[in-house]
Amino acid sequence: MKRFAVRSLIGIAFLILGTTIAWFSIPNTIATGLLKLNNMSAGLTSKIVSTKIGDIHYLEGGDGETIVMIHGIYARKEHWVDLARQLIDDYHVIAIDLPGFGDNAKRPDADYQIDQQQENLLAVLGALELENVHIAANSMGAYVSALLADVHPELVSSLAFVGSPLGVPTLVKSDMEIAIEDGHIPLLIKTEADFHARNKWLSPKTIYVPGPIYNSWMESEVATADKNVQIWNSVHTQSTAPTVLDLAPSLVMPSLILWCRSDRIFHVSGAGLLDQKLPNSTLAILDDCGHLPMLDQPDLVAKAYAKFLGNIRSTAAQQP
Repeated sequence: MKRFAVRSLIGIAFLILGTTIAWFSIPNTIATGLLKLNNMSAGLTSKIVSTKIGDIHYLEGGDGETIVMIHGIYARKEHWVDLARQLIDDYHVIAIDLPGFGDNAKRPDADYQIDQQQENLLAVLGALELENVHIAANSMGAYVSALLADVHPELVSSLAFVGSPLGVPTLVKSDMEIAIEDGHIPLLIKTEADFHARNKWLSPKTIYVPGPIYNSWMESEVATADKNVQIWNSVHTQSTAPTVLDLAPSLVMPSLILWCRSDRIFHVSGAGLLDQKLPNSTLAILDDCGHLPMLDQPDLVAKAYAKFLGNIRSTAAQQP
């Protein structure tokens, strides 16, 4: 028995040692495995769909009405997992990597302009055979989604701005706007130090990401630093689409605005302006979160979003 116990302890020790070595020596492989486990724990499966603009990576799970989750600039589908896990029992959830982002191949510079991104998103929804979907979107993704909802309202049952959208001029300058005026773009990454610093801009608190995943994402973004500058220019200086605030009066579908009081990217003063312009909106100002509330406060966001969707369902049930 003693010999068996000693062998078991030795086996466990070697397992721990091997895992530790792998954790540091093959971080990308470990990161892939950890992401897969986290997705599975949320009931999501990694999938790829072929489109006319190339293969698109996405996560999918659950049954019911479809929610499509769309990230912002330099972000990725995995940022929605903690929110999706709380909705998946009642809804069919899809989180996509926008064309040119995440695990997808990079696109020509012009493809990152907002109006072209709308066309690209339309191609993805078509390839997935989706219509009458609820869209939950953040930042740049919210801008693209608002444009899609304006051009193709028949495809969008509701629109949720989860975190402040790009394209809403605010009454008060944000910290990022002030930084840009001083010649610094906080969201642009050229070095590892930039990557660490950006996280502090995006969130008022540290969001835990396992080391191999964090490092894998960081290395990938630093490696495409020059491309990211071009993407920024395409989105912010070359796009000619109407702003979200200009589009808002035509977005007649139910809309939810979740804007964080501590958002440093777009000042919270824009939330009221957007709420006034949208014909059928619900506004909630959230505390203890920044530009990515689905990461900072997934429980709070899930509760607010589920209530919003439930109200839509109740209203639809009451109609003759």
